[in-house]
Amino acid sequence: MTDIAHDEPITRHDGLSDVAPLLDALAAVAVRGEAPGPALLARANAARPLLSALAQDPKHGEPYSRSVLRVDDQVEIMLARWRPESACAPHDHGGSSGFVIAVEGNFHERRFDWDDTQLVVAEQALRRETTTIPVSPDDIHDMTAEAGGLTLHLYSPPPAGMRVFDMERAEVLELVGDFGAWIPSGDHPRIPFAAVAPKSRRKPVIWVAHTTHYRGGSAEFAVAAATMGRELAEENPDAEVIVSGLHRKADFEAELTRLALTGRRISQLHLISHSGMYGPMFGSTDWPEQFSPHEWRDMTIPFAAGAQAYFHACRTARWFTPFFADVFGVATFGNHNYTTVSTRKDRFAWAGRHPAARPKLYMIAAPGKKSHGWAGSVRKYLGCAAEPMAQSLPAATHPERSYDRVAELYDRAYADIRVRDAEWEWVANRLAGLHADLGRRLRVLEIGCGNGALLRALDDNGDIDFAVGVDSSAGMLARARERSRDRARLRFGKVNGPALDVPDDHIDVVISFLSFRYLDWDPVMAEIRRVLAPGGRLWVVDMVEQPVRLRELPILARSAVAHLRTRRARPQFAHDLAALTQHPDWRNMLQHNPIRAEHEYRWYFGSRFPGAKVDTLTATMSARVIAFDSGPLTKGQTAPLSYP
Repeated sequence: MTDIAHDEPITRHDGLSDVAPLLDALAAVAVRGEAPGPALLARANAARPLLSALAQDPKHGEPYSRSVLRVDDQVEIMLARWRPESACAPHDHGGSSGFVIAVEGNFHERRFDWDDTQLVVAEQALRRETTTIPVSPDDIHDMTAEAGGLTLHLYSPPPAGMRVFDMERAEVLELVGDFGAWIPSGDHPRIPFAAVAPKSRRKPVIWVAHTTHYRGGSAEFAVAAATMGRELAEENPDAEVIVSGLHRKADFEAELTRLALTGRRISQLHLISHSGMYGPMFGSTDWPEQFSPHEWRDMTIPFAAGAQAYFHACRTARWFTPFFADVFGVATFGNHNYTTVSTRKDRFAWAGRHPAARPKLYMIAAPGKKSHGWAGSVRKYLGCAAEPMAQSLPAATHPERSYDRVAELYDRAYADIRVRDAEWEWVANRLAGLHADLGRRLRVLEIGCGNGALLRALDDNGDIDFAVGVDSSAGMLARARERSRDRARLRFGKVNGPALDVPDDHIDVVISFLSFRYLDWDPVMAEIRRVLAPGGRLWVVDMVEQPVRLRELPILARSAVAHLRTRRARPQFAHDLAALTQHPDWRNMLQHNPIRAEHEYRWYFGSRFPGAKVDTLTATMSARVIAFDSGPLTKGQTAPLSYP
């Protein structure tokens, strides 16, 4: 922040000519009150070496340096080089708007809000390298550098002053002059928090958004969103209700940026859309778009304290809303079954052949052909009651959702994985065949190894050179290590997230056995590609939801017979399995870790591995076990799920 009046632009550094065009373009964006787009961010990323050369080193005791590149009547541009693990103090921007670009390194940002006369953390976000951090006149934030870094700051108009907030003393320092966002040495005017806390608050925002193009139903979505907006405005007269149509996912991000830049906070988020494997779908069926889990985690949504989010889309309550609640820390609602439009919100009432012409429409969840077969469709059109939206709360508010609480019961039932005959035979036969083809034992990685039963059985068969099992459940890993303590070829490790502690090109076969549903598919697929040797394979066996089709009656019958045969041949397994599946902790775990729909797997594998086949191993009336073999894979990357 620099306190200088200017008629002509002033720069503080030589050697700016190479980056001057970039600074001109960024300045124009800042003056318009916008955020830089992908192309401009790519230019900033390409100019990283030039910008780094312009940045000074921080002085002793200061978290970052301040190198002012340009300041005039419209904009100030400043470079900051950060010390590793250093943090600035909470501060505002002197009435200016703009943005900060994380040119180099990752930063943890906190945004603050007033709770009466106390300043409290309202949002936290990881700002990765090359991302943009918007700032508005109302924002108070601080930043911490993970391992040092470089940030480029643009403010319009140039700040005439800055407030820095001393959290320990609950006092504000009003700084004018060449100061950074830290508590300076010396005497400076201090004001108690109570004297600067706002006396009145901006209206909370209720944002009702709907997609416009993805596939059939978009016109009805617009009517339903308008209906919802009117009713929410009547129910919440003190709120600002905004209704938005969204084509691409960039529209969703742009609206969030606009709300953040204007200091608004969302008390309710409603999104009406179609749903895919990772939640809401945008774009069109020809050019589909959706945010993958890692994109959601990198996103900042300006939620107010006590906010709620509602996703009016098919099957969102099964995986997406629990995930969203954990990421953003808000109560989140979704539908367990498929959604449809209705002229009533308490039960299904058909909207006729031209629903978009109706003055009112509602989004409801109800059984239907896709969720409950033809019987569900009949129930729907007979006017069945609308299903209430299911609530998901952040992880800290409910019991443990991992396998830790059921590890002992699971281990007792599945000490020998060969009780799952069809799944075991599929894996074992393929491994034996690959062993014979290569003429050597295989190097295996199992993601989601649980109690290690599959790797022990493969070790017994003599087809593996070594095997690594990874899992996120400490309880399951403890049992895997205990049962495998005399097996030199097996080792087990804990994972959190997609990163795998395995060297490059180290593995012949990666197996995900009844665990793929829990993974963040695109990030873990990048890791799988990394650890696989050229020609390595990915094998996935998992349970999916799908009502049985008429043509599948033979496999349904075979599965039922096999199930009865297993129960008679292994009565102790049947007893232990019942003890597991009837236990309240197991049911709680399943509630928050539901199985996915079959078409999600077929779409994912079909799009990532063209020509590869998904097999059905067993089936029940509502679910089945599928298996996927990628075949030999060349080195390289799997195309990401998120479309441009």
